[in-house]
Amino acid sequence: MDVRVLVDIAIDEDPRAPCLWVPSEGWAEFCAAIDQRPNLIGAVIYRNKTIRDGGPLTDIVTGSDQGRRA
Repeated sequence: MDVRVLVDIAIDEDPRAPCLWVPSEGWAEFCAAIDQRPNLIGAVIYRNKTIRDGGPLTDIVTGSDQGRRA
């Protein structure tokens, strides 16, 4: 599965999340697939979500998983 399909799945599974992080390994592929370049803060807007590079060796993560305490 390509990274755009995985991002679409993540958005569909968590539609209320305001943002999403994509692993660095798939970032360039994702930006090319949606024909966008990151803005000045390194984000792209896709399907009304802020999408950012999440760093190397990470999973695709939605914003609702951020900031939770165990």
